Amino acid sequence: MDRVNRWGPQTRYRLLRSCGIWLTLIVTGGLLANFSGAEGWRAFGLGLVIPGGGFLVGWFGVAALALFAFSLGLFAVSIFAWFATGMAIAPPLAWLGLAGAAGLTASPMSGSWIAAALPIVAACVALGLIVLVVRNRNTKAAPPIPSYPRSEPTKAGIPEPVDSEDLARLRFIFDRALQPVEQYEGFQWVDQFLPAGVRYQLNFAGYALALTQAKMPAFRGYLHEAQRRLIEKQRDWSIWKYWRLEEAWGNLRLNADPIINDNIMYSGFVGAQIGLFEAATGDRQFSDPGAFTLRTPRGGVFAHDFNTMTDALMRGWRSGPYTLMPCEPNWVYPMCNAIGAAAVITRDRHNDEALWPEIEARFAEGLETELTTPSGRFVAFRSTLTGLAPPPIGGVAADATPALFYNSSFPNIARRVWSAGRQDMLTASGVANKKHFWRIDTGDYSFSRAGSCSAVAAAAVELGDLEVARAALDLLDEGSPATTTSGVRQRENASVFAHFVEVMARQGGTDALRNLVRGGLRHPDGPILDVMDYPNTLVAKADWQDSALHAVLVPGGEAGARPIPIANLRPNSSVTVEGAVSMTAEADAEGRLTLDVPLDGPTPLIVRQAA
Repeated sequence: MDRVNRWGPQTRYRLLRSCGIWLTLIVTGGLLANFSGAEGWRAFGLGLVIPGGGFLVGWFGVAALALFAFSLGLFAVSIFAWFATGMAIAPPLAWLGLAGAAGLTASPMSGSWIAAALPIVAACVALGLIVLVVRNRNTKAAPPIPSYPRSEPTKAGIPEPVDSEDLARLRFIFDRALQPVEQYEGFQWVDQFLPAGVRYQLNFAGYALALTQAKMPAFRGYLHEAQRRLIEKQRDWSIWKYWRLEEAWGNLRLNADPIINDNIMYSGFVGAQIGLFEAATGDRQFSDPGAFTLRTPRGGVFAHDFNTMTDALMRGWRSGPYTLMPCEPNWVYPMCNAIGAAAVITRDRHNDEALWPEIEARFAEGLETELTTPSGRFVAFRSTLTGLAPPPIGGVAADATPALFYNSSFPNIARRVWSAGRQDMLTASGVANKKHFWRIDTGDYSFSRAGSCSAVAAAAVELGDLEVARAALDLLDEGSPATTTSGVRQRENASVFAHFVEVMARQGGTDALRNLVRGGLRHPDGPILDVMDYPNTLVAKADWQDSALHAVLVPGGEAGARPIPIANLRPNSSVTVEGAVSMTAEADAEGRLTLDVPLDGPTPLIVRQAA
């Protein structure tokens, strides 16, 4: 991508507006500081020029410098609150509040030269920024982006059974997902505003199980139920009540509904979770009107379903200044919108609609011109109010996770961004470059590379870059060793979220997520395993070949006979069973049959209906 301009037109306009507002404050404050007869107004004026500036003239010596330093620190905290929680009112309140405090506490001016010099210096800086934005030229040519060795998409056919270690990794998810919907044992409650929010743990656990379901389409039972419960947990007030605050302090609205307005981090992420669940199972229960109704403790009711979620996404994209819609209030993240795009594309495939083509070209233009750097990589996020974007954060995971999901909507963009970021992922010897794998696990903010390693591995697998995938997983093993206890595989020094993303890497494949998003609903093609005896009976394989069920069952505890329910048979039909047991049986009037199967290690089973 050859970028002539540094910023897109919408970003440029907002940057100029922000500089203009600051220049207005500088001029107003400078006039007050130099021509007002009241000391308080003079200090207040200088406080308009720069946060805490009024203390430099309203106080003396070390106290003035200390108060000025404190003011800058407090303003920095307000900026972080704005970044982290969408609290758009925090920076202006801090700026104006500090100016007011300086004005109310001002003593006779201790340095009138500061009142003259500070506005002049600030005005020069503001005018310099305006010139930079007006010129808007990209002075550096983007370096060439090399391609990478990409493996072929996962071929059709019955996959190999899930091995014992991956079954143990899946049990880490199942133990959490299969508990009663109102319980959250094993999830991490750190905060509900930043990436450690429990909603994200539920999302990515659901995505991981949908990829697992795609590999075992002939299995419903506890795999289906686990995905359903993860979605139901998203309806819990404790999961989405954060939005009541963010809507108030970010959008200045009093509406607790987390779906209806500019909240893609909930509507888009849950929408994708439901869309992938539908695609993998064919179950449309959350598309029924009101199937995802939300209730507040005080009786508020917000009737929603998969369609209202994706309708909200389309409204946001149609009206958004960058086309892409905000995640936190007023902050647009390319990654969040990639996940939302997957939700709408799955709806189109399932309902035979064309919502995504309506917005696709505008979306791509906004992504490329407003949210991509001249070097061809995504910005982390950008403000719709000011046009500002932070410097690159997150290391290589910041490229990896958007590429993982954009492979379903814009695969060429995903591969370009991946190729650009890949240069930082490996050393010359082909091992993971630790320097660029962020040392903060965003799942719980601990000092660990587990979050970065799992994110890079999941994206690498999806994009067919097996060299990077192996390197990232090797670094994950090095920094966060795994142990298996009571059949569950778990890593030390790794967040719950990182565990879930690792399962996405282990259960994915080249274009696996893309195929699930774009492949439409999977309809049963023969007998179905309906095992609910978790964790006593584990399913390692369940697919169809020539309409016959081919399965592998594993005991979750001691060996012994297990009841194995089979569904989706023709009512009262004759059934032939091979493998662990050899017999002929007859389905009941509901097309069901229960077999007693001895399990002693991985046990094959073939169920075939008579022609």
